[in-house]
Amino acid sequence: MLFMLISRAKAGAKREQLVEHLTRQVHSETWDLIRHGQLTHLLFKTGDEPGFFAVLNAGSLAEAKAMLDAASQRLGPFEIDIEPVKQFPHFD
Repeated sequence: MLFMLISRAKAGAKREQLVEHLTRQVHSETWDLIRHGQLTHLLFKTGDEPGFFAVLNAGSLAEAKAMLDAASQRLGPFEIDIEPVKQFPHFD
């Protein structure tokens, strides 16, 4: 299943904190997800509230949530919304 991961700033996070966090080197566990094709389309939001958008391939919503829970320390000043998506709207 595919999921959109959309970041948003945690309450009280300053723009400078967000930018600093986003410009750090990508964590090795995140690279592993990218290498294995589980995390794709990693894009960065610009504007007043920097952040990121990505597509995650996981077996279920519970698995996607567990993956994010395991990465919670690395998310720093961001919270993540997980939204299930599909490529074709007519198929369930």
